[in-house]
Amino acid sequence: MAFKRWLFALGASVLFLMPVAGVAQTMESTPIPLPGKPDFSAMQFMVGTWSCRTTSSRRPAPYISTSTYTMSPDGWWLNETTVQNPVPWFNQRVTSYDKFTYDSDTKRWIDMTYGDMGTYGLTTSTGWNGNAMVWHDANFAPGADVKSASDLTVTKVSSGKMTGTSSFTEASGRTINVVSTCTKS
Repeated sequence: MAFKRWLFALGASVLFLMPVAGVAQTMESTPIPLPGKPDFSAMQFMVGTWSCRTTSSRRPAPYISTSTYTMSPDGWWLNETTVQNPVPWFNQRVTSYDKFTYDSDTKRWIDMTYGDMGTYGLTTSTGWNGNAMVWHDANFAPGADVKSASDLTVTKVSSGKMTGTSSFTEASGRTINVVSTCTKS
């Protein structure tokens, strides 16, 4: 019986020491390399205030919003604040915030959105291809009214004008086209 207790104690102590030995072997003192700051030069034209007119094929009239873009003081983010005033089919003023940055590990642009009434979103892009940048909704999930959504294509028409085009399909099967035209103030 004493031999079994000794064998058990030996086995337990080996198991106890194994994780410590594993941790000691993986520790290193090499500093983690810092990523480079995003190169916002292709997006620099966006800094400022824009007036956007958006049409949706399921709404009777366009709606107007105002977006203001600023660079964060640390140079890691392009920030956007958008205000949409009430319209007849949605009688609420809505403010949303977008934060753009570049993920050098995955080599993609990231747009995190949050805002009033629980607005949230995460879109990604591989970047500018000529004068167009395509954004993919990374967290889209079909809902009761919308069963699918296209990517959003933003096109730089000039340093003072850009457009955005996308579409989505309702649960009924009808495709809704959305087009925004934004001009810099």
